[in-house]
Amino acid sequence: MEMSDLYQLGRRLAEIALEDMGANELGLAPGEFLVLQDLYLNARSPIKDIARRTGLAQSRVSTSVRSFTERGWVTTSADPDDGRKTLVDLTDGIRAAGAQRRAAGANRALAAALAAADDDERAALIGALARLHQLLVAGHAPRRFPDPATAPPAPDGTRPI
Repeated sequence: MEMSDLYQLGRRLAEIALEDMGANELGLAPGEFLVLQDLYLNARSPIKDIARRTGLAQSRVSTSVRSFTERGWVTTSADPDDGRKTLVDLTDGIRAAGAQRRAAGANRALAAALAAADDDERAALIGALARLHQLLVAGHAPRRFPDPATAPPAPDGTRPI
């Protein structure tokens, strides 16, 4: 498998997941979905923390939060410890919808995507994906984008911005 094939496989798996989790029907871009997912997993958070955890620019997180506020999906409030910070949290309805989608699991979406495989091969492939997740994802902190502070310097000695 070439590296570009691996990359395309990862993108296709992400598309399958986003579609089954409702990103398309909700009209969400992948970055917006990351913000919602982060709020679901971490609850009430400052925008700066959401940006750090997702790897998205703070301005992108702020734009997503504004959109979600207009849709009635999140609430915002001033941080009582630092009034300059905005705290964001999911509404109860959105949190419940997220729990329902997460409970469904990925097997149905994967089975549909792998419809060309016979039952035994489909089960083996879904099992292999679960094992890959254990080996490559579980227990590792998510890193969506390279961290400029830890990236190796370029040949001219500069670091990426």
